[in-house]
Amino acid sequence: MAENGRRFDTAEFDPAGQVPRRQRKEPRVFGEHAVPRWVYRIVLILILCVAGTLGWMNRDNLTPANALEWIQARVVGMGVGDGYPHSIAGTSVLPKNFVSADKNVYFASDTSLTVMNSTAKELVSRQHSFSDPVLRLGGNRMLLYNLGGRGCQLESMNRTVKKISVDQNIIAGALARQGEYALLTEADGYCGELTVYTADGREQFHYWFSDYYPTAVALDPDGTRAAVTGVNVANGVMKSAVYLLDLSSAKAQPPLAVYDGNMIFDVSWNGDSAVTAFGDQAAVIVNADSKAKTEYGYGAMQLTAYCSCESMTALGFSSYSGSSDSAFVVLDRSGKKILSQQLQGAIRSVSMYGSAAAALCGSKVSFYTTSPVGAAGTCDAGNDAKAVAMKDETSAYVLGVSEIRLVSVR
Repeated sequence: MAENGRRFDTAEFDPAGQVPRRQRKEPRVFGEHAVPRWVYRIVLILILCVAGTLGWMNRDNLTPANALEWIQARVVGMGVGDGYPHSIAGTSVLPKNFVSADKNVYFASDTSLTVMNSTAKELVSRQHSFSDPVLRLGGNRMLLYNLGGRGCQLESMNRTVKKISVDQNIIAGALARQGEYALLTEADGYCGELTVYTADGREQFHYWFSDYYPTAVALDPDGTRAAVTGVNVANGVMKSAVYLLDLSSAKAQPPLAVYDGNMIFDVSWNGDSAVTAFGDQAAVIVNADSKAKTEYGYGAMQLTAYCSCESMTALGFSSYSGSSDSAFVVLDRSGKKILSQQLQGAIRSVSMYGSAAAALCGSKVSFYTTSPVGAAGTCDAGNDAKAVAMKDETSAYVLGVSEIRLVSVR
């Protein structure tokens, strides 16, 4: 009905038909007790803390490409295999190409690159044609190169990322945590050349060596610095040099240190602040920030095995005298000795996981802890054992002549 151009609602008002005012919700009750809101807040905070911790631990995987590879690696790693021992009959695997990471075992034989999980499920199997393959790990990727040849391939858990053929023979290679990689090669008119590549395969750094023949290279976790070792002979004396190269600098960079009589043949990073160079007479530990250097001399012992991780370096020695006495030593990243054990038999291989370390001596694997310092137990490795790679603090993969075994401390 309209009145003076105004319109009114003529519907009859029914108070009983109105929607009643919403009642305040009672707290959710489980059994007889209400759950206060502060409990939910605490649970949410704990979830966020866990997510933040996981994110920090895997911060190097949080770039889009690395995050995708990290997820794919975890998906590929699911599943159950037939268990160990696992036969590798018909192939040859060198101890240097037998390593463990993320509780998986990685190995390069004379024909293929293989990754298996703790149940012997095969996660990766890629063929190669290299006559002398060398395997390096970094983050979610693997670098396989032909020592003395010109072929190289970069692998992830789900695909071959890139295959490379370089112009000169390869001397050594390295892989950083975020996918950057480096190759040391021979060079016309120089002692050698270092080329560093981005994770997607672009050349980002070149360095030519004119005074020392390079023997090994290692990249720091962030891929911003390279440690390189080199050797030369002057006046009949063997000289070794350790370089610490800033990959953002185009200037000539002299050696950080030079040593007489110690042939340095390998190098590795201990986390992002220390470098360990391995020689035939002594190991050299360098603080990458302060440039302080510490030598650990071998004395009357011969180095037979070595490895390093973020916080420690492990060394295995045998006696020059021909006796069965051996020594197992662990150094922290300042070069301080934190563990020393006398063993009987030849130490063929050493490995580390977290604060634990292991030595393959004869047919037995001996496990140790460095915090607190002491023996953690032993286990049988088999008479044909060639190498050990720790899966965790109390178990390890063992490389035999024709099979891979998983052993645990007892």
